[in-house]
Formats: sequence, structure tokens, C-alpha cells
Amino acid sequence: MSYPGNWRRRRRPPVLPAWAVRGAALAYAAVLVVVTLAPIRWRSDLGRYRNNWKPQLVPVWNMVVNLRDGDRPLATLAGAAGNVALFMPLGFLLPMLAPAFDRFWRTVATGFALSSLIELSQVAFPGIRRPNVNDVLMNTLGAAVGYLLYRLAARASSGRRRAERAAY
Repeated sequence: MSYPGNWRRRRRPPVLPAWAVRGAALAYAAVLVVVTLAPIRWRSDLGRYRNNWKPQLVPVWNMVVNLRDGDRPLATLAGAAGNVALFMPLGFLLPMLAPAFDRFWRTVATGFALSSLIELSQVAFPGIRRPNVNDVLMNTLGAAVGYLLYRLAARASSGRRRAERAAY
């Protein structure tokens, strides 16, 4: 029974079957590990800088400079978009895997924490990986967008179920 002031939240109906969510989460985790932690040189130009091991700690400025003065503005935009897209599945899947994360701030904080841990671990791969605060920002944005997409899907799913019940 639900009444105003009830401290218990009603559980939302699932957006996807549990087996599909678990399978997608497992595949996402594998891709995330390979893309972020495997010592693969995704960009050949990272090795040409002698001091490339130094982390980039000034937010947004490096992106602005690369867009304004860089010889590869499309590569800069693609890198930012790729970082957003990389964490969108986290924001979408996490609330379905763990109902405690069915709050925007919890999901976004988890995305921020995971991205920060990944960037800190990249210090171990100088010349191959470069920690960048902009990656953390874009990954966190991706988790937020993924959560918003989850909420849209949950709303559409519950509306469809309501319509099906009303049709009977």
C-alpha cells in the first residue's frame, strides 16, 4: 500500500529482462577493461612526446586549445564523444543491476569514481596511456546521459504496461 509520506519507494518495473541486463553488463565490463586498461597504443602520436607520462590535470583547457589551434580538431571531438559514449552503458545498466543506484546522483558519482580509478591506473602505462582530467569529465557526462536514457526507457516501459492493462 502506498500513501503520501510512505518512506518506501515503489519498485519500478524492469526495462529489460534480468538475463539481458546481466549479459550486457558482462560484455560492457570486458570492453571497458580492454579499451581503458589494456596496454594498447590507440593513438600512435602519444609515443612521440618525451614528457607524455605527465597527466593532463587542467580541465577543458587542453580540449579548447586542440580545437582552436590543433591540427586535428575532429580527432579531439571524436575523443570527447568516445569518452561520453564509453560510459553511457554504465549509466543505463547500473540502475537495473543494483536498484540502490536508481538515483541520478548515485549513478553519476559511481561513473565519476570508476573513471577516476581508471585514469589513475593509466599512470602505470607511460607513453601508452595518459591520465587526463577531461576523460573523467566526459566519462561522468556519459554516465549521466546513460542514466537519463534509462529513465526514459523506464518511463516508456511503464507507460506501455499501463496501456496494455487498460486494454484488457
